Amino acid sequence: MKKIITILVLSTALFTPAMSQKDAKAKELLDKSSVALEQAGDVSAYFTLNIKDEINKASQAFDGTILMKGNKFKIDTPDQNIYFDGKTQWIYRKSYEEVNVTQPASEEIQALNPKSIFAIYKKNCNYKYVGTKTDIKMRKVQEVNIFPQKGEISQITIQINTTDYFPVSFHIFYKNKIENIIYINKYQTKQNFSDSQFVFDNTQYPDVEIIDLR
Repeated sequence: MKKIITILVLSTALFTPAMSQKDAKAKELLDKSSVALEQAGDVSAYFTLNIKDEINKASQAFDGTILMKGNKFKIDTPDQNIYFDGKTQWIYRKSYEEVNVTQPASEEIQALNPKSIFAIYKKNCNYKYVGTKTDIKMRKVQEVNIFPQKGEISQITIQINTTDYFPVSFHIFYKNKIENIIYINKYQTKQNFSDSQFVFDNTQYPDVEIIDLR
């Protein structure tokens, strides 16, 4: 037993410094990708989301669209629409005809908005360059792993297009064994969205129930 404990302690001591290092190649790619998104202005994207629940052995997949303007976003999926104006979030659940209003924590937003995800690596994170790969669309991409030191996300794997440095996929691992795999199918850049597009307009849905959870 003493030998096993000694081996575990030594293994941890050897493993921790390697994980704590911030990979220069990974940072270079993340910086370039973050700049590419910022310079793209207002952006819309078409995505496919796969959700995997390792504990319950369940999964689901669906397509959606996202509009992004600075830290604002709007996500449309078959089941719900999510609006975020930079402070307040509205989630319109279509089948229940209800809207939940919240002021979400930054981590909740980072899991939804690609632009916000890129803010994670700039603080309290380790990151590592994985290498060049081919994505599901047979595009040449470079892969980076991000390891947040706080919160419910344990790892984010990002694949970045080598041509324009736009992210093409995000694989988010949560500590509760849930995984979100987001594939970006198409971007449209230099859009011109009004701020009102990121606020739920209840005049368009007069029959929905508003549940204010703030």
